[in-house]
Amino acid sequence: MGKIQEMEDDVTGEKEEESIMEYLRKQVPDWDDEVKCTARFKAFSGQRTDWEPLYVFWRDLILSVARHLHIFIIRPSQVNVWFDRGGLVPLCLDQVLLEMYAAGELLRNVGVADPASGWVSQIFRRVVNLGGLLRPSTQENLAEEYYIIPVLLKEKALQVVQALSESHWTASCVITWRKFQEISGGLKEAHAVLNHLCEHGKAKYLVINKKDLMEFFHTGSESLSFSKSTFWHNKSRS
Repeated sequence: MGKIQEMEDDVTGEKEEESIMEYLRKQVPDWDDEVKCTARFKAFSGQRTDWEPLYVFWRDLILSVARHLHIFIIRPSQVNVWFDRGGLVPLCLDQVLLEMYAAGELLRNVGVADPASGWVSQIFRRVVNLGGLLRPSTQENLAEEYYIIPVLLKEKALQVVQALSESHWTASCVITWRKFQEISGGLKEAHAVLNHLCEHGKAKYLVINKKDLMEFFHTGSESLSFSKSTFWHNKSRS
């Protein structure tokens, strides 16, 4: 089973790489132009005004590819794979990611491992609102960890709420934590979405009789068809 799984993962990885390459060629018509590729793959040098256009190019392309893949949590090594051209990767990518991190366009996936811990929401708030405390000031690249793209997390959270709304989500509806993970796209994603909803007044998290009750409610900022709903997160069923 192990070898079969590895083979399936390899095939999936190859298909994803092909999908990304096709997407890049559509988004950047001159992607295969060697002269322009050389200019784009070089490291930053000079003043910020000198490399700002190149930074914007790669930042926007990273966000675009992530959106294309329907993900909002990334790792630096993963981003390098996206833009690999026969073993060559953009020399400026580490700096691009670092700049995005410093600007709050990437957030460390800190404290969103277990919503039942009780301190998740507070830590996530610090990451969002006081992220500067966690941002590197002198290092040359980001640590190989998971990072959240806030703008895409927000989009995903809205999609999750919309999916629940379209599933006739009412105040009497019950949904398992496993189902919430499926809707969110995975365990890490579900925790991040949950914290985002809590932080923005879309959800409340309570623990009653060893069962985790999450109370969602609509604040009126989006055009949804419900106003208040609840669902259970039963850890014994996760």
